[in-house]
Amino acid sequence: MLLAVLIWAFNFSVVKIALKEFTPGSFNGPRLTIASLLLLLFLRLKEGSVAPPRGDLLRLIALGVVGNTFYQYLFINGLHRTSASATSLILTMTPILIALFSAVFIRERIHWIGWLGILTSFFGLYFVVFGNSAGVSLGEEGLKGNLMILLGNLFWAIYTVFSKPMLERMSPLRLATLTLFFGTLFYLPLTAREIAGMPWGSLSARSWAALVFSAVFAIALSYVIWYSSVKRVGNTKTGIFGNITPVFSVFFAHLFLDEKVGLTKVIGTLIIILGFYLTRFGHKWFKK
Repeated sequence: MLLAVLIWAFNFSVVKIALKEFTPGSFNGPRLTIASLLLLLFLRLKEGSVAPPRGDLLRLIALGVVGNTFYQYLFINGLHRTSASATSLILTMTPILIALFSAVFIRERIHWIGWLGILTSFFGLYFVVFGNSAGVSLGEEGLKGNLMILLGNLFWAIYTVFSKPMLERMSPLRLATLTLFFGTLFYLPLTAREIAGMPWGSLSARSWAALVFSAVFAIALSYVIWYSSVKRVGNTKTGIFGNITPVFSVFFAHLFLDEKVGLTKVIGTLIIILGFYLTRFGHKWFKK
């Protein structure tokens, strides 16, 4: 689990480095394609086939569009406009949004302290999205990037909530692989012009290495590690490991990109994490 967390944390900086030469679409299109093909191969070797369960094709396509086409488009374009640190900090809202949408869409019951945790996290989110970074003004592009990351996170949370019933009929690996594959099919037409217009021969070795790392390690390998961990120790313990990703992301962004995180964003992130623990574990501390 820790290996997947470190890879994901490092990936924010890797993508920012790659985007100095790549356009968002020319980077993300090949990245998703490579990762999809590798995961399909792994799924074929592990489970014997890549076919979706009968009757689930349209659901898988819909989930792929929401959780990969929409999310990936917003993620890569948002990261292009804002910092790696801000991106990783905004994504700490993921478990909160999943809890909120679970209550709204599938009527999962949330204890009153959980609702307090959700409100607390949104309060912290304000400081993360709108706060400056160590005295550097956010700027219109930075704010736009932050909002795109947040919107993408909303789509990812919706994808996660509606994926849950599908896990009764297929493995997490099959679900993740097929939705990524279908999401990639719909993503590529959005970026075809960028891919065609990219001067591939002029790319540096560093940019090619970033593309390979992000596709092979940050998506394909990390998906396998993560879902294997979920199977072994459960969602709760695995999810807690995910909460430390921003710590390493900020460290790597400072080390490789010289990014600095202002006190406002740090406070906002701590508030979000507090909100998560109130939402996830608060019901154990208070009697109903």
